[in-house]
Amino acid sequence: MAQYAADSSTDDDSDILDDGLLSNAIDESSPFNLDDVPSAVESDDPVPQEEVFHSMFIAREGQETTGRTWEQTPVCTLPLSAFEKVFRKKDKATAANLLLRRTNLRVDPHLTFAPDHPSLLWDASKHFLDFVLVVSGAIGLHAFLPNTISDHTFSVSLDFRLNNKQFKPKFGKLGFDPTGSMMAIGTGVSCELWLGFCPLTHIEDISLADEAPLLNEKKHGETRLSSRHYRMAVMFIASALAQISSLPIHIMHTYGTDEDFTQWRVKEVTNLYDQSTINLRLEDLKALHRYIVSDWDEWVHKAPASWKDDGWLQSRAPLSIACRYGQNQAIASLDPAARGVEEANWQTEREYSDIRYMSMAIATDLTCVPFVLYRDPLSDLITTAIVTSCKPVSRWVQIPEDELLGAHDIIYDSPNSSFRQPVNLEDFPARDPDTKKENNIYDEDGRRIPRFDGLCSHNVKSCGVLINLETIAELFSAMITDDDMAIDPDIIMDDDNLHIPRVNVYPQAFLRKYGHIQCNAVLPHFAPFISKIRKAVSRDTIGRDEFDDHALDDDLDYLNNFPNGLMPPVLLASGCQFYNEISHRIRPSAALHDVQQGRITSALSGAHATTRNAQTAHKMVLRECSLLLPHQRYDNKIDVNDVPRALRLENIYIFQLDSLKSAKRNGL
Repeated sequence: MAQYAADSSTDDDSDILDDGLLSNAIDESSPFNLDDVPSAVESDDPVPQEEVFHSMFIAREGQETTGRTWEQTPVCTLPLSAFEKVFRKKDKATAANLLLRRTNLRVDPHLTFAPDHPSLLWDASKHFLDFVLVVSGAIGLHAFLPNTISDHTFSVSLDFRLNNKQFKPKFGKLGFDPTGSMMAIGTGVSCELWLGFCPLTHIEDISLADEAPLLNEKKHGETRLSSRHYRMAVMFIASALAQISSLPIHIMHTYGTDEDFTQWRVKEVTNLYDQSTINLRLEDLKALHRYIVSDWDEWVHKAPASWKDDGWLQSRAPLSIACRYGQNQAIASLDPAARGVEEANWQTEREYSDIRYMSMAIATDLTCVPFVLYRDPLSDLITTAIVTSCKPVSRWVQIPEDELLGAHDIIYDSPNSSFRQPVNLEDFPARDPDTKKENNIYDEDGRRIPRFDGLCSHNVKSCGVLINLETIAELFSAMITDDDMAIDPDIIMDDDNLHIPRVNVYPQAFLRKYGHIQCNAVLPHFAPFISKIRKAVSRDTIGRDEFDDHALDDDLDYLNNFPNGLMPPVLLASGCQFYNEISHRIRPSAALHDVQQGRITSALSGAHATTRNAQTAHKMVLRECSLLLPHQRYDNKIDVNDVPRALRLENIYIFQLDSLKSAKRNGL
């Protein structure tokens, strides 16, 4: 086995390079992740979160310091407005002088609103799908196949020059360790197509797959196949494609011309690489799927003995994995017609009977916005038209009680169905007489019903929303005193991690106490809704269901795949991140953040370059900086009308489809 480990990274790599398989293109596609940094400034010893928290909570202004020279530099405090004046006046001398000392930024009181300010109206009605990871549970291409008989617009593109491509998702569930197991094979409809060579034990025993760590729970190694295993996989796919008569693919030697890989090249035994990509129609993809399913076991059985010496080939099988991120697609529309189309799209996108895991990031824009109530002439419901900006409300108008009663059959005093009570609006004032805050009321589905209409002036300037990093950890506490929330801790964290969720903070723009956060749990406030979904869609277990007192269905054979007949939860909440939506504009990926590329440092240090290549690179950086400095490029990006500035809450959810009721396994 040691022999092949050495094999996979040296001579065989150069042979594959001769075949033209290695791709040198920089792959910038990856999920939006707060802890990503550009490679130009990446460090082997990043600042630990403990040090970030120390600077926020322990290090105080004027505190006596010891340590390195910079830490001994006197600390001064300046308001954020002072920096704005320096920028507006283009005061270069003052800006340069500020670099010589440590400065604490203090946000001016007039530049902020408290979250409970009476002039702010918060809204969370806009939702987006930002990431989807689909993993099949059986050999074949189930994750790629749409749920339709025919589609003349369907096409996928296979590319077998992606052997260097790494599997980048950091959230979600595969059901196995991706280290040395992932093979990128092309692109589908706005998604990446992968084959994951999963251990047979994890395919046959679903409990092993369910126990596998989530992608964010355990750090894995390089995901790409070794060059030796990659060649095996390519030869199998070539043999499957060669059986499709409508494709111009042929193979002359199924296992090459010699057991020694160094004695032959892929191009000598198949024309798979004559085209840079291979486009497949729906019927072609279905045929490829059938051949993979039917031929894998026999192909492995007949493979040369030397191919199986390390045990990898006969202990694995290819599962299909579809990955889509960065799409930022609006979902859950308030328009019933649009929701109907969305449901049909989910149902058509794929056939879910052989899908095992489906992970997704659902983002919600938290905005404090003005809104106008109007009556839909085709309905008796009161509809809300949302203005996607963040402005203070200048005046509040109470919505007449008859309008609220006309729009809702029953109005409750709590979102929790376990102990909520119907309310009589005449006996339940719109505002608390002591606190003057709105007394919340809720509809049948537990959604809050606004009792006031907020109005604002059109000339009020929009503002952004950031997290207060000093208090955000309290929000993730499972101890919620509000009687409206019934918290199930098992929904928020797993049995082995019953402690306060881990919150990582990312201060923005040197504000120290304000910025973005990432957490390995979702807010406890989501627990009742997750529990409600589980109750509605989970299969029954042996005995009586944890969430349901109804008798079991007759179909119990399927439960034999689970220990003691107990299935894992159908829905998991894996983690979340809060960030300002403007991040999508200023840094579509970490590598594209203008002010984190080290360009000025390169321009200064490059003056000492001695080689021709380094001198050429230095000239390019100098020219780029002479045209626009990094902060000017950044300012240009955000200096547009209606730039998105909502606070985005992005939750990662994982559906374990084997625990889903059969009737619900349809995408609806």
